Amino acid sequence: MHIHTHYDNLQVPYTATDAEIRQAYRRLSRKYHPDLNPDPDAHRIMQLINRAYDVLSDPRKRAEHDFWIEAQRRRRMQEELGIPTTLPHAKRRNPPAHYSSSQHYAADGSASNPQKLVLIGLIIISLILLGLVAWQGTSWFTKSKEPQLVSTQVIINPDDKQPVDVHAMNAETANTPPATSYVRPTHAPNGSPLPTESGYVSNYAQITGSGNSAINVENIRNTSDVFAQLYEKQSGQLMRTFFIEERNEFLLKDLDSGEYFVRYHQLDTGEYFDSESVTVSPTHTATIYLQRSNAPQP
Repeated sequence: MHIHTHYDNLQVPYTATDAEIRQAYRRLSRKYHPDLNPDPDAHRIMQLINRAYDVLSDPRKRAEHDFWIEAQRRRRMQEELGIPTTLPHAKRRNPPAHYSSSQHYAADGSASNPQKLVLIGLIIISLILLGLVAWQGTSWFTKSKEPQLVSTQVIINPDDKQPVDVHAMNAETANTPPATSYVRPTHAPNGSPLPTESGYVSNYAQITGSGNSAINVENIRNTSDVFAQLYEKQSGQLMRTFFIEERNEFLLKDLDSGEYFVRYHQLDTGEYFDSESVTVSPTHTATIYLQRSNAPQP
């Protein structure tokens, strides 16, 4: 009866908040990203994790996925109870005008007994489904509070239904050393200590505008901590200097309207990259994504 969904692949309950979904994505990415996990199945598992995050982090896609789950549950319940998934239209003779045309009537104008039974059956099925959803949500909420692997059995892509057995992978990679010997630097180029978590770096000018625009710098797709600086594109003015942990994000507030980009230093490899530029308007929050796919700067 269980339907494998994107919630299963991301190990979150159906009631998960946006913050819980991001936290689960970061945790699973650290374990199964191909840059960090040498197992050949890691790439496929990471694709499933990325697909699940793409759907569940988008309100529209998540709503469509929830509708698909409910439709699948209803169809399977009807099949198990022997109830047809589509109801035939019975012949009607002069139904009373105050009844809906979607109801079925016997020859005397009253609803036929088979139709009543079907309606009662559908009501019972709806109550059962509501109980299952409540029970499933409670179960997953309890499990989400404990550290878990991506799956204790298999991961299934809801799009292609192809399972990946991760029992052996978990056993083989449990004692695997990290893929790199990266050690986070303790100081910024100006000698100031880097923050212990994402935040501004001391002893750098942090220019605050008079506007109320903001930029969310997202490092969730990156596998490295970064030392980053925000620039105003037209003038080349350095606006902010900050540090972001891998699989994390940082919000730059109180900016004036304008076009900005981020130049960032991958602390694990020493490479420098420029992000794409974004334009912010008053009361608007834009997002800049940091990842290795950008072309390195000289």
